[in-house]
Amino acid sequence: MNHQTHFPTRESQPDDRILPLTRGVAAAVIPFLVAAFVILYVMPQSTARLFAWEIASPLTTALMGAGYLGGAYFFGRVLTGHHWHRVGRGLPSVAVLTVVMLAATLLHWDTFDPGHWPFLVWLVIYIITPVVVPLVWWRNRPADRGAPEADDVWLSPAVGRFMVAAGVLLLLGAVMLFIRPGPAVAWWPWPLTPLTARVLAGWGALLGMGALGLGRERRWSAWRIPFQSILIWQLLLAAAFVLRRPAFGPGGLFNWFTLFTVGGILAAAVCYGRMERRRRTPQ
Repeated sequence: MNHQTHFPTRESQPDDRILPLTRGVAAAVIPFLVAAFVILYVMPQSTARLFAWEIASPLTTALMGAGYLGGAYFFGRVLTGHHWHRVGRGLPSVAVLTVVMLAATLLHWDTFDPGHWPFLVWLVIYIITPVVVPLVWWRNRPADRGAPEADDVWLSPAVGRFMVAAGVLLLLGAVMLFIRPGPAVAWWPWPLTPLTARVLAGWGALLGMGALGLGRERRWSAWRIPFQSILIWQLLLAAAFVLRRPAFGPGGLFNWFTLFTVGGILAAAVCYGRMERRRRTPQ
């Protein structure tokens, strides 16, 4: 049975638009995201001079930098896209990341140099974005009435339940990492500080919140762009693991985090390929 017959048509829901305010915020943040990628991923040795604080581990910088490029791709699609529902599920997870980044900054205030201009840029961004990102999501949210696209496919409830469960586990892990960064410093596969542990908790919370949001969404068209953004992030991270493998601790390249990352990439790639084939197959 074709599940698409259960939905209203796109023509009956013509207001699936991205508001100018949403596009404006996307245009404003993209340059900062690209700059963060270049500094952290391409030039990790320059963090003391060009970033908010010096980050010793090139694996931490790779994880953050790759995540920022994935974010730049996502906001590029917000800026140039025409359908709100394709990107709307991604903004709450971005909002969670910004809140955690601000909280980590305030908790470790004595780590930063208030006279260092990259830190001031960081501080301003993470004071503004925890307010602005939820605001634009809330303003734009009513534009999505739940209609599928003409070539949409419907994800099964089992996939949704799996994503919700994964999101809950990721969020619990992120909360524990943020509350108790000390133990993570001891068992993480590369060197961390309490500050970088809490920052990485923010990226984990982004994944968890994203999984929860997608778990409640069954239209593949609403998954594609967030999925692509995460795949860009994780593929770049996996490449950095190989290129910077001497930066791992005694466990080396083959550790739980690498296996988790590679397993997630493979599962996501299989899911993505399968859904794209279904989308292109006449129903």
